[in-house]
Amino acid sequence: MDLFTKVDIPKSSISIDYSSKLMFVGSCFAENISRFFVDAKFNCLVNPTGIIYNPLSIRQMVENVVNQKVYDERDFFFDGNNYCSYDFHGAYSRGTLQEAIALANNCMTEACAFLQNADVVFITLGTAYVYFLADNPAQPVCNCHKQKPATFVRRLVSVDEVAASLSDIIFKLSSLNSKLKIVFTVSPIRHLRDGAHGNRLSKSTLHLGIEQVLHKFDCCEYFPSYEILEDELRDYRFYAEDMIHPSPLAEKIIWQRLRDTYIYKVCQSQIARVEKFMQAVHHRIFDPMSPATLVFCKKNFALADVLESEIQGLDLSVEKKYFKKFVNSNN
Repeated sequence: MDLFTKVDIPKSSISIDYSSKLMFVGSCFAENISRFFVDAKFNCLVNPTGIIYNPLSIRQMVENVVNQKVYDERDFFFDGNNYCSYDFHGAYSRGTLQEAIALANNCMTEACAFLQNADVVFITLGTAYVYFLADNPAQPVCNCHKQKPATFVRRLVSVDEVAASLSDIIFKLSSLNSKLKIVFTVSPIRHLRDGAHGNRLSKSTLHLGIEQVLHKFDCCEYFPSYEILEDELRDYRFYAEDMIHPSPLAEKIIWQRLRDTYIYKVCQSQIARVEKFMQAVHHRIFDPMSPATLVFCKKNFALADVLESEIQGLDLSVEKKYFKKFVNSNN
């Protein structure tokens, strides 16, 4: 007896392996899913300006990166503790203006350089509600930094606005890297502060906007993260305690479906080998000077060399440095 209504995912022409360079952009769900790739040691860049929830702000971020915007003091304000920019998440705020400017410009440089050689960008849309600056209603913000509500105007953007933003994103990215593939997805995390009906309107707006661009561009496709949780895993046991966010099990299932869609079997077996190796990396070492530790670290340092030689594109330099530290301290 089949207890699930499985979401059918069309075969993708996109193929990811350890030689691929992957960027993840968007909501906190983008960070959750990218974590599986990062933990498996894929070459990833995740949200170079921090979490972004809506398509208009993502378009602005992409435009800034592609154009390599140079930030200066005019792009920041002091909130009483840190210098903040409406283009960046609060994690990028800094105590001095010089630090904030330097970090912002470094992020632009790093993201642009990565995108020029990237293979796939995953863009996760969380909401169609957008905050705009009240004194500049055409300017969306990526993060409100807990400023007074009167500073912003908030509204539900239209399907056409979503589609136009996504089209601009595709044009901008393609102008920088013509071979780039783009995968859109909608976050299954519900924004219940908008109310149950408002959340449905928001998610539906995103879906309809994505559908418009899928018919116009060959370089992009859709992955049904939202549908997997809402239709295939439609049970509260797949939600966290807040009954809003996916549980770790649900995230793992979505990762497995994504992996089956974009990663061929040969690379999936490589992932299994790397994940097993990473368990050793995360193993807690209680006595760094013991003979057993020396044997353990030598063994895994050698294993890292083997994995790198057999899996093209795999980089375990950080892990090798970690094990080498214990080997050297025992000599």
